[in-house]
Amino acid sequence: MSIMSKDGSTYVIKSPNPLVKEQEKWDSSKLVFHNFTWDEIRANAAPRIKRQEARKIADPPEPIPEPAIPPKMEEPKQEVPAQQNEKTFDLPHIKYKVISHCLPAIVQKKKDNLYGESWERLTYGRKMVFPLIVVESNDFSFDFWTSDPNGQITERSIIYPFSYEVYNEETGSYDRVPYDEYRWWKVNSKERKEGGWLFKSAPSETQPDFSE
Repeated sequence: MSIMSKDGSTYVIKSPNPLVKEQEKWDSSKLVFHNFTWDEIRANAAPRIKRQEARKIADPPEPIPEPAIPPKMEEPKQEVPAQQNEKTFDLPHIKYKVISHCLPAIVQKKKDNLYGESWERLTYGRKMVFPLIVVESNDFSFDFWTSDPNGQITERSIIYPFSYEVYNEETGSYDRVPYDEYRWWKVNSKERKEGGWLFKSAPSETQPDFSE
């Protein structure tokens, strides 16, 4: 069975070039070849290394003893209470408050000195819990007020309300009741209001885990 080409014709092997018939051959006896014998290859493969006499190394000098340094007396450490300069959230005495988780957002703005382009880098700080007062809430927005004395709740922060605090007149303390929604909100804006901050937030695509 013959071999066929792509166009369906019989594949033909190319014949020798007719110019080769009239080609003259060189006389190989007049050619000189270098490095074509094993003896020459072995002789040139290993470089000749001149042996050097071993040098005698003098004994190192004896080390000079360092003067003894008297031990340094440790100064007594003064304990600094944690969060000494941090203020706590102070809310007015009302019947209903809401306790919420918060993942503070940290926005770093940078600018390229060469091209003048600017961009933002978003990271998150340490999780915390804080009290708030619900101003308005629906399926598309969640507005709340809180004191936030240290300015920890920034724009793009993620909050998750999880509990009510209801004032009990008999005990004079607040009792916690589970919050009736399971939603994450992202802070869009904040403004000064009545000695604290009024925050406006919208549903958040980022839903961090606050179960710890």
